[in-house]
Amino acid sequence: MLRLGTKNDFDELYSVYMHPTVNPYLNFEIMSKEEFLPIFNELTQSGILYIYENIDGQIAATCIVSRSVRRCAHNVCLSTLATNPICQHQGIGSKFVRELIDEIRKDQQIKRIELYAEVDNEIALNFYKKLGFQVEGCLKNYYKRATDDHFVNELVLAMIF
Repeated sequence: MLRLGTKNDFDELYSVYMHPTVNPYLNFEIMSKEEFLPIFNELTQSGILYIYENIDGQIAATCIVSRSVRRCAHNVCLSTLATNPICQHQGIGSKFVRELIDEIRKDQQIKRIELYAEVDNEIALNFYKKLGFQVEGCLKNYYKRATDDHFVNELVLAMIF
């Protein structure tokens, strides 16, 4: 079930975001709940937090949807897209993103959905391409994990309507 997220989702989202297989592809490091709270607040203030629950009411996936303004008001950006590791490889992520796209497209002004993914995140890149996103460009040396001694290129992907 697709729904809007709330501050009550913090504890469960924290577990998803800090999972060692999810966190390397988000734009923050693993940290305590106390350290993460201001980042969570910043994320939720930057756009609309969407949650996808499984039939047990557990958070299966999440994403922040941010709408651009003025001349770019026809654009939205998906960020902090994450699937709960216990729900991966079950088709839940695909169902979530498809329903999210349908929800976004209810606004007839939206003509473009974009997102960013690291070049070393092959699973996510294949997932996004399967959903219809196309690579538009590459941001060189854009991303750096605290555990790495090198920078990673970031790909810009988009879906145009």
